[in-house]
Amino acid sequence: GDKGFDPLGFADSVEKLRIYREAELKHGRLAMLAALGWPVAEFLNGPISKAMGAKSLLVAAPTKVVAGAALGAAQQSLVPSVLNGGLENISPIYWASVFALSAGIEFYATKIQKRAGFRATMAALGAEDLTGIDIDGDGQVGAPKMLGADNYMPGDLGFDPLGLYAGKSAEWKRDMQLKEVNNGRLAMIAITGYAFNEAATKISVIKSIGL
Repeated sequence: GDKGFDPLGFADSVEKLRIYREAELKHGRLAMLAALGWPVAEFLNGPISKAMGAKSLLVAAPTKVVAGAALGAAQQSLVPSVLNGGLENISPIYWASVFALSAGIEFYATKIQKRAGFRATMAALGAEDLTGIDIDGDGQVGAPKMLGADNYMPGDLGFDPLGLYAGKSAEWKRDMQLKEVNNGRLAMIAITGYAFNEAATKISVIKSIGL
């Protein structure tokens, strides 16, 4: 996925490049889930809430918008977001579950040494050089040894329950890695577009695409 685009020179070492790729993959994977989950939530939340006798969490919006003017009665049709509002109506249990799941994945990845944890990330970004302290505990001050290793693969959690990745050629693996990066970048753009489009037009994603 390297397009040579780094105008500010952030990735000035292999270790920093791998940390930034780690962050890009993480955000790209979340964005791919969100790009699918956003319209699915708008499409199914109403019927599912009604069937369960629960309150819909969708945000109210006008049923019709013409030239920026709201027409018709308000209808719950927008996904809760920072720009749409409605996040305060989501149960704290949900947020706690998301936090616990995220923390569990990060802990697991760090434990199996498949991915750099918080301390290694700080070290890679120069915290050890500034403080002179071995923050990541790898026995030296400077960029983490883990990130400099030839076998370190950013984003690798060792998760392949169906064995789809095992036994494939190096070329096939590189192609799949590139596809993940490219789709993640596209999803990050898409989810940003969802948020700003709904906030500006008050028209849901599913209505925008004609569903």
